[in-house]
Amino acid sequence: MGLKKMFIDHPASVGETYFQHAGRAIIMGFRMLGAGLVAFIHAIIPGFFTTKAGDIAIEVAEEISELRDASSDL
Repeated sequence: MGLKKMFIDHPASVGETYFQHAGRAIIMGFRMLGAGLVAFIHAIIPGFFTTKAGDIAIEVAEEISELRDASSDL
């Protein structure tokens, strides 16, 4: 896979620059890490974060779906 394809073509395919795409991916990654953390806490103490991990997962999935729909219009 060429450097142009990795760094330019993919972000452009979803209507973003490299830095916009990197920023969005980092934010989503941290959100998913947070969901994983609350899932672990929930596993140990079931009364904590009863829906939070799932709520975050649904939000992230919906955002990704919206981005894919928007990028298909490009």
